[in-house]
Amino acid sequence: MADTWATEADVLELTNTTVAASGMVQAQATIDLHAGRIYADRDRIGARDRYWLKLATAYQAAWLAAQPDAFDRTEITSTGGSSDGVDFAPEALILAPFAAKALGRVSWRRSRSLRVRPPGGYDHGSEDDERFPWVEV
Repeated sequence: MADTWATEADVLELTNTTVAASGMVQAQATIDLHAGRIYADRDRIGARDRYWLKLATAYQAAWLAAQPDAFDRTEITSTGGSSDGVDFAPEALILAPFAAKALGRVSWRRSRSLRVRPPGGYDHGSEDDERFPWVEV
């Protein structure tokens, strides 16, 4: 069996679904594709991120087991002339919902923005501040 983020036992424990080894390999491949990390690099990935990748792989394996046409689907941009059409999220047909949630928690997919504050914080003024005398309203 190929090395994967999760085992067949993990899938059974987390989802109560039995998955074959081939299903684990398929789930692993799709998670690697979406995560942008491969199992061979596991030594350079922290324990918390490995945990989220394990969950993502387990959920993806269980979801793929219920999707017999997962690798045969065609991307559809629109259907029929009805206004009651269905709009799917961009990855709704290729990634399990719980797997997507788990992948959103790995460190390299989170926001990296920094909040910059002036040294000492902000001075919002107060009744003791001489620059802004206190005036009763």
